[in-house]
Amino acid sequence: MNHEKLLAIFYPLVVACGFICSVTTAVAWNHWKYVLDTCVSSSYSSIYEVNCGCILKGLSTITYFIGGHVGYCHWATFGLLLPIFVAIIFGCYHVWRVCFGVRRRRYAQHTVRQRSADIIVMTAKTEMTDNEISPYWWIPASVAAIIMFIYAVVHASMYLDGFLQSCRQYRNEIVKYVHASGPLVAAIHGRLTCSSVFDFMDYLHPDVSFDRRRIDRINTAVCLILGLITAWVGVFLWLGIFIINVIQARRSRNLRV
Repeated sequence: MNHEKLLAIFYPLVVACGFICSVTTAVAWNHWKYVLDTCVSSSYSSIYEVNCGCILKGLSTITYFIGGHVGYCHWATFGLLLPIFVAIIFGCYHVWRVCFGVRRRRYAQHTVRQRSADIIVMTAKTEMTDNEISPYWWIPASVAAIIMFIYAVVHASMYLDGFLQSCRQYRNEIVKYVHASGPLVAAIHGRLTCSSVFDFMDYLHPDVSFDRRRIDRINTAVCLILGLITAWVGVFLWLGIFIINVIQARRSRNLRV
């Protein structure tokens, strides 16, 4: 499988991973955005409202478990729209070429002169094609890929940090719910996985008021972990795209002279 076929696979996978990450994160965020929005900030004037309904970057307080600033969820949910857009542009080009591109075979002629002075012209078919991508394509594609790779690393890292903070903080809430003490506290903080922590949250977290009640129950752990996995898969896909483009740019550098 040549490099362009790999690109025709990697770019759609980037789009799919970004879409899954955005959707699953949005599901978790919208499920908890009213329940966790219980913060009161004195650093702002009364004319401003502080929205802390994000499931990421949560904080355990004396009274309630409050969510992180809504900006974290905006970033986690909509941050991958730019890489998706870039992947669609480059992906459509490569998918079109791989699936519908017209490939014409070249014909090579060889002239052979025999001792009898007769000239024989031999024509042989080759598998070479004359619709190769311009050598000037690969450098801009490489630059776009490395920028998107760095962008995706920042997005996935911030997503992971927000996920881990909410997990750590909600362990304190579990300790309060079960009135844990001694070794049980150590077990909750040291051995309880984040998946289990969010499972406890789904069943134990109280609805603060009637107008902020959850209509149904979701699997928060699955939503967030699936979002994290697809975010990091997108990071490695962008790295692979960058490497392929760099290889092609190096191979075609003589043609740019």
